[in-house]
Amino acid sequence: MAVGDADVLVVGGGPTGLLTACELLRRGVRVRIVDRARQPTGVPKALSLWPRVRDILADLGVGDEVRDTSVPVRAFRYFSDRRPVASLTFTEELAARQLPQYETERILTERLHALGGKIERGVRLLCLDDVDFSGRIEPGGTVTAVLEHEDGGGVERFTVPFVVGADGAGSAVRGQLGIGFEGSTYEMAFALVDTYIEGHLPPDEISYYQTTNGTLVVVPQPRGVFRFLSVMPDGGEMSREAMQQIIDTRGPHGVRITEPVWETVFRVHARRATDFRRGRVFLAGDAAHVHSPAGGQGMNNGLQDAQNLSWKLAAVLQGRSPLPLLDSYGTERAEATRRIVRDTDLHTRALTARTARRAAVRDTAFRLLDRSGAAAALYAPVMAGRRLAYTPERATQQPSDRRCRARNRLPGAVGPGSVFPRPLALALGTAGPDADPAAWTLVLRPPAGDALWAPRAERALTA
Repeated sequence: MAVGDADVLVVGGGPTGLLTACELLRRGVRVRIVDRARQPTGVPKALSLWPRVRDILADLGVGDEVRDTSVPVRAFRYFSDRRPVASLTFTEELAARQLPQYETERILTERLHALGGKIERGVRLLCLDDVDFSGRIEPGGTVTAVLEHEDGGGVERFTVPFVVGADGAGSAVRGQLGIGFEGSTYEMAFALVDTYIEGHLPPDEISYYQTTNGTLVVVPQPRGVFRFLSVMPDGGEMSREAMQQIIDTRGPHGVRITEPVWETVFRVHARRATDFRRGRVFLAGDAAHVHSPAGGQGMNNGLQDAQNLSWKLAAVLQGRSPLPLLDSYGTERAEATRRIVRDTDLHTRALTARTARRAAVRDTAFRLLDRSGAAAALYAPVMAGRRLAYTPERATQQPSDRRCRARNRLPGAVGPGSVFPRPLALALGTAGPDADPAAWTLVLRPPAGDALWAPRAERALTA
């Protein structure tokens, strides 16, 4: 590919990289996407797709296929020593859907092809040249990526206005930029088995079986597969037999593993890049942040990175927004990531309580959240992505009316920086696959009883 054949180089062909490329292509931006792996992933990995991300996928035009190939999770059930403790039920509007990562990647890849793009596989990033480490983005600047082709194509230098690193937790892009990856690693290791079973498990519930010896999480998947996730026994090794013993001693009764489809052991990290950008190079997805799988937020966070960054890159490249708009990407997504890392860390530490006292405190808190309705009213919308809000940077972004400011402080209220309510966006035609992704819509709500407000607003807008 010659210099100038793309406006953005995306490094990494996982969900975040694929969505970045798709969002740019549908906005008319020329994209090149490369991945060092010769083949796409064939293992389930991440499963959960929460409503906010499904909104993004629906706007891309793949919402129906995601719905048709996934299964819903309508409740979280919590047990302590096999006794029911609490439940968190989700309305249809807030429920997650479970879809193996390879299926998500397949759907996004097919959409990429339909938009005229393709993934170049077996292409490895060796280094980046001409990066402005001052942090500025000067007009007319470029970055040069040195790429190695494993199929005998040799090494090429490719110059492009912007680069997006979506190449995972071990990101070569992040390493080239010298950006730190701060955080910690949990002491315990986790074991995972995806398998067909004998016996009955609810097909639309995630169950948490908690004991002081560790927690077993059971997650449904399409086609009758279930995921069993557990803290590794101290000093033990995980095997199919060991997982079956955990199920027998602390999990659901009468359930047996029959045909595993994937097994792995891993450690959980809670880390975040110290910066999401250097000059014209950006980090997204696991290259920018990793955290506990509790609540299934990881892939969702990366896909929201992709959507946030893509529309801004397109607006700048097409001259519809100034270059400083790109500064907001790191500010906004770092803020969202801090909240997710905090929430998933609290969830993980609660599930891995190892003393009777801590387990009792946890169980009491879970019962209180359940019986008071606070979990359903406050926590479920957060997990669904319906409470996403970016802190306004300027006083002029805040409502001038004190009554509006007071309402914004109520739990669940839509305030400055919040995601625009989906039903209203659909009604206005600003969301959905048929909406113009480059369009801007100004929504005005006149005060009740003021007949002169609307004409005054119209004159101000047309002046």
